[in-house]
Formats: sequence, structure tokens, C-alpha cells
Amino acid sequence: MSKAMEEWKKKKFGRVITEEELARRTSPVWPYKYFKPGTPVDPKKVDELLRGVSDIHVHGAPLGGWLAGRPTMVETCIEASEAEMKALVFKDHNTMTNNCASIIQDFLGKMKKEKAIKGELFSPVEVYGGITLNNTVGGMNPRAVEVALGYGRCKEIWLPSLDARHQCEAMGTSGGLSMTEGGDLIPELKKILDMMADYNKNSTGDRTALSACHVSNEEKFAILDYVNKKGMDIAVIMDHVTQELTMLNPVEAKEMIDKGAYLEFAECSCTPWPGMQDWIIAFDYSFALIKELIKEKGPDHIVLITDAGQPGNKPVPGWKMFIKTLLSQGVSEADIKIMAKDVPAKLLGL
Repeated sequence: MSKAMEEWKKKKFGRVITEEELARRTSPVWPYKYFKPGTPVDPKKVDELLRGVSDIHVHGAPLGGWLAGRPTMVETCIEASEAEMKALVFKDHNTMTNNCASIIQDFLGKMKKEKAIKGELFSPVEVYGGITLNNTVGGMNPRAVEVALGYGRCKEIWLPSLDARHQCEAMGTSGGLSMTEGGDLIPELKKILDMMADYNKNSTGDRTALSACHVSNEEKFAILDYVNKKGMDIAVIMDHVTQELTMLNPVEAKEMIDKGAYLEFAECSCTPWPGMQDWIIAFDYSFALIKELIKEKGPDHIVLITDAGQPGNKPVPGWKMFIKTLLSQGVSEADIKIMAKDVPAKLLGL
């Protein structure tokens, strides 16, 4: 049993939410006693910071269609282009997305030409995708990875999400895909890592990264240790590290950074958004951890994402809220630029 599973069995409200915090959140006089909006932020500053941002983790319909009401991939790409964002990487739990990215990129290029004829400026966002290794693509299937990389515009290989053993255990179901066996990585994962490392040796600067997705923290450490031991040129990304399922405590977060990992902080796991209804997020913990990591480790292994594309949570408005909240909570413009522009550009090979 993983450390997280053991803690969930003992703790009432998850790994970081305390009884004191829950009492504060449900106080009958919360608006009058606890509301602290932070430093006022100029909307123009938010728009300025959004220009050139790359989001390496977004969702969109028709992929992910099991969640009705998602904004479409095309709609999101047009809005991101109008906001002058640099790049998007679409994720789907069930299928490859980089083939769709190629089609959308072609469409955006045609839009640019049509608008130019009318004297209108339009700067298409760069659109990318990848593949998530759930059972719908054969699970830990090296052949599926090979095909995805061959299609091009494949920037991330996500380990299992819905079918990860860690998530299955958390949901109280049996089965699921494990990344380790007998204390070692499974052969299929080793083969996939070899393929990715070989891919990253190309002369064009194109890159693909490994995202740990919903596997356990123990499995994540095992992957980091293997990649480091082998000297592999593979960036390992830890998805939404303040979402309860994939939560890192400060000690774990710092140790992962020391081992070379890149930690995602996601808008939809850090800030409230329309449609989230009764999901309790660790707001104070999320922003305190961001600032603690910046202070102790620097911003160079932190990547800001939205993980948006849910009904009621479009990526561009999500970015605006996230940037505004980061500024209001005391995160500097310089650090936001590094975490939202420089780090993702490095990961994507842009």
C-alpha cells in the first residue's frame, strides 16, 4: 500500500486539509472574518503576462467527449491565438491527441491567411498533443508510443490516469496498471523510456516529455531514479501536484525537484472555478507551496498549467484567473514568466 493510501485511511480530510481549515471554510461569518482578496491586480497586467504563455496540459472536445459540455479544441485554440498565447498541449484520457493537433494547426494557418486578406492580424497558437497510456490504447503499449511519436507534434507521453493502479485503489476498485514490479520498473515502461530518450536525440530540437499522470508517488520516485541512473535525456513531469489524488507534501516536492522533476501547479486544482460545485481544493496550501518552492529551489522546475477544458472552465479565462491570483498572492511577474513561459518552452523544445 502506498503512503498516500495509508494516510487517506487515517486522515479525515486528505493529505493536507486540516480540521481547523475546514472549520474556517464553513464559518458562518467567513466573508466578514476570513476574506483576504490579496493585492489588487490590473487586468491589463494579466493580459500582458498571458501573451507568450505555453500551457502543456489542457483538455477539449470532441476528445474527452465523455464529459459533456467541454469547450472544443478548435474553440480553445482560436481563443488562445487571440490572447497571443504561444502553445497548447492537449491531453485526453482515452486516445492520441497529436493527430488532431496537426489538423487544427492547418486550420489555424488557413484562418491566418483569410484574416490577412481582410487586413486582420491573427497569430496562431502552436498546437500539440500526446498519448495517455490507459487501457484504451493498450495500456503500457510501446507500439502505441511509437505510432504517436511518428505522427509528429507529440510533446508528452502520459502514464496511466483512469487505469493507474493508484487511482483504482483510491476509487476502491481492483486491478489497474502498475509501473513497478518487484521493486523495479516494468519492462514495458523501460522500453518506452528508451524510445523517448532516443527520440530526444534528434537534430531538430524536437522533444517529448514523460508525464507521471495518476501513478503513485512511490512509482514516480522509482521512475526518477531510473532515468537519473541511466542518464536519460527525458524530462519527467509531475501532474497537478496539489490535486488530492496526486498530492505532494513539501518534503516530497523538494526531493522530486532535487531529482530533476518538473512539478505542475494547475489552475483547476489551485483556484475555484465555475462548475466545480462542492470540490474542496487546497487553496492556501497550493500558493504557500508555490512560494516555498520558489524561495528554496527557484522557479526553474515549476510549470504552471490550467488542466482546463472542463464545462465552465475554459483555458484562456482560467489562465487569467490563475495569473491574477498568483499576483495577488505575492508571486512575482518574473517568476510567473519563468514558470508559464520559459519552463514549458524548454520542456516542449520550442
